[in-house]
Amino acid sequence: MVSDRMAALLDELAVRRTDGLDASFAGRCCAVLGVDGLAVTLSSSGYEGELVWSGDPLSAQLDDLQFTLGEGPSTDAARGGVLILESDLLLVPAVRWPGFLDAVRSLEMRAVFAVPLQIGAIQVGVFTCRRSEAGPLGNSALTDALVLADALTLVLLGDVAIGFAELAALHRAEVHQATGMISVRLGVAPAIALVRLRAYAFAAERPILDVAKDVVARKLHFPADGTARGENEDNGTQRPDGCG
Repeated sequence: MVSDRMAALLDELAVRRTDGLDASFAGRCCAVLGVDGLAVTLSSSGYEGELVWSGDPLSAQLDDLQFTLGEGPSTDAARGGVLILESDLLLVPAVRWPGFLDAVRSLEMRAVFAVPLQIGAIQVGVFTCRRSEAGPLGNSALTDALVLADALTLVLLGDVAIGFAELAALHRAEVHQATGMISVRLGVAPAIALVRLRAYAFAAERPILDVAKDVVARKLHFPADGTARGENEDNGTQRPDGCG
């Protein structure tokens, strides 16, 4: 049964809808769920996910990390439509998410809980909660999280009926734009272009949003020879940061 505190938040969400999805509302949801941060990512045909709401920078960073690597709790929840409840990331076998588990060590989080956003067989996205300390979500908190996820699904589907493309302006506009530019330049499918962009960001240990902004600003180029060069570089050795 949903808690009284969560019921009050759901009533507020029903009235304010997406206008109420701000940092304050996120903080109150986190207090009820007993977590330190949350984020919501929507997915649609042609996109692997677009961050549409996060309560804090670290939650957004967690989402960006999984987007860059193409693996992690939220990625599995979104792709498989299943709950991913990891109460202690240090206990997760390295072979499950090798890149993610290695990278997440530098972030202040030990537990991640990912709830798929879906209506029947329709997959919409994922609702992710994080905590800096290890420990399970708890039955009451899990019930609240599931009900909140359902409410978010209905609100977001209703208020974003104009189409998914508009969501790109919220967070990853440059990533989608950079992917398109690389796709055209190399004559490859957008999915391959995104792989190239992700690989460069991972190898250079840079946020994918920063790399994408350099591509859009034409400070970083992806020629057909498989390298990536900054605007002031010649055909010699590529610097790891992609800048001249």
